[in-house]
Amino acid sequence: MRFDLIDNEKALLALGPEWEALERRSPAHLFQNHRLLADWYICAGKASGAVPAVVACREAGELRGIFPGCIMTKGGVRILTWLGGFFIVDYGDVLFDPACTASVEEFLREALRLLKKEAGYHVCYFHNMRHDALAYPYVNREFRFFRGDVAPYIELEGGFEPYLDSLKRFRKKQKSDTLRQIKRLGELGELEFSVVPGDSPRTGEVLEAFLDQKRWRFQVSGVHGVLFKPGYEEFYREEVRRNPSIHLCRLTLNGAIIATHLGYLYKNRLYFVMPTYDHRFGKYSPGRVLTYYLIQHCFEHGVELFDFCIGPEEYKYEWTDQDVPISSFVSNDLAGSIFMGMKKAKIKADELVNRIKGVKA
Repeated sequence: MRFDLIDNEKALLALGPEWEALERRSPAHLFQNHRLLADWYICAGKASGAVPAVVACREAGELRGIFPGCIMTKGGVRILTWLGGFFIVDYGDVLFDPACTASVEEFLREALRLLKKEAGYHVCYFHNMRHDALAYPYVNREFRFFRGDVAPYIELEGGFEPYLDSLKRFRKKQKSDTLRQIKRLGELGELEFSVVPGDSPRTGEVLEAFLDQKRWRFQVSGVHGVLFKPGYEEFYREEVRRNPSIHLCRLTLNGAIIATHLGYLYKNRLYFVMPTYDHRFGKYSPGRVLTYYLIQHCFEHGVELFDFCIGPEEYKYEWTDQDVPISSFVSNDLAGSIFMGMKKAKIKADELVNRIKGVKA
C-alpha cells in the first residue's frame, strides 16, 4: 500500500474524480464530499490560513482510503483537524473502501504517522464524530474525549400522515399547531412551498433572501455567526453554483420569501443545515411551516432519512425523538490537555459574552 500526502490546492483539486468515486464506495456522509470541502478550502480555508493535510492510500493503484485533514494555526499552534475546519463539518470521519485489504485502524495509524512526520502538527482535534463513524473506534481508544453532542434525525418510513400522527407520542399538538399556522398564513394570501434547483433563475433571489434573513438573526442575537467569518458567504454562494447535492427551498407568501432552507440531498439523505425565516412573520412560525413542507416533500420523493445534523436545538425535537451521539477528541498528551483547557475556556467566555448581549438586548 502507498500513502501520499496532499498538502496544496492543486493536488487537492486534482484528486477530485478519484475522491468522488471513493465516496460512492464508502459509507461517507456529506461532510466528506470533495466538492463541499474543495469549495470550503478555496473560499474560506485559505482565508483562515488553513493548509490541506490529506492522506490518500492506494492499493495496486486503486484509491482505497482518504484522511480528509487540514492544518490550522492558532496562536502559533499547528492543529490537525478535519478538512472543512471548525465550522462546517458536522460529522467528522475518513473515507475508506470496504474492499481494502488493510483495516481502518491500520490505515489511520499510518496516515497519522505520515502527517506527524511530514506536516508537523502539534495537536490533533477531531471534532464531531458520530459513534458509528468508521474512525470512531480507533479515535475513541487512542485520543482523549473532549465533549459530547447529539444529532437528531427522522427515519422516513411509511407515509407522511402516519408520521405526523406518531408525533403525538412526545409532542401532542405539533400537527394541529402547525396546521393552524398554515391556515393563518393562508388567510393572508397565497402560501407556497417550493424546492429551487441550483440552475433555476430563481436561485439568486432565494440565496439573497437566505443570506439577508441569516444576517438579521446573527445581528439581533449578537452571536458572531459563520457568515460573518472571512470567506464563508462566498463559500455558500459557490456551493449553490457548483455542488449538485445542494438542496435549496423557500416558503413564499404572495410571492415574497418568508422562509428558506439551504441544505443538501446526498446519498438519499436530506441534511437540514441552515434554515432561515423573515422575522416580520415570526408569530406565524414560518420556519416550522417550511420544515413541515420539507419533510412532506422528502416523504413524497422517497428520501430515506431527514438529518437535522449536529445540535440539540429544541425545534428539532418538535419533529423527532431520535438522535445519535457525537463526540469530539483531542490528542491524549500534554499538548492535548493544554489545548482542551484553552478550548473550554473560550467556550465559557463566548457563552458569557452571549448572555451579556442577551441581557442588553
